[in-house]
Amino acid sequence: MRLLRATAPACLLALAVAAQAAEPLMQATTSWDGGAIAYPDGDPEITAVILRIGEGDEPPFHCHPVPTMGYVLRGVLEVETANGDKAVFTQGQSVVEVMRTVHRGVALQAPVEVIVFYAGASGLPNTLLPGEDPHGHCGA
Repeated sequence: MRLLRATAPACLLALAVAAQAAEPLMQATTSWDGGAIAYPDGDPEITAVILRIGEGDEPPFHCHPVPTMGYVLRGVLEVETANGDKAVFTQGQSVVEVMRTVHRGVALQAPVEVIVFYAGASGLPNTLLPGEDPHGHCGA
């Protein structure tokens, strides 16, 4: 018990120092297009991937039925929705991706690397192609 009492102030000091060193990347209540964020039902499952898109690649249009956040490690990424809305994100920027909206990302000028975090649910795919969406997760 004495050891716990002696180390508690040191732990609190370490947490205070760590909090000062923390650099917020983003905080958002909507996606980049102003869309709502909704967590799926089920057992929570967090997934992180590094997405690489080569210059000139044309990834397929897809959607995310779960909240998705990205951090651009390198390059310039243009995200376009199927209805023509576009946004550009550059190295060091964070973004909350559109949810249940058909879209794709294209590398501008050079290859792009993005760390992508999905706040999903066990058994629910993080990404769907519109033709693979029998439950309407990609919206109308």
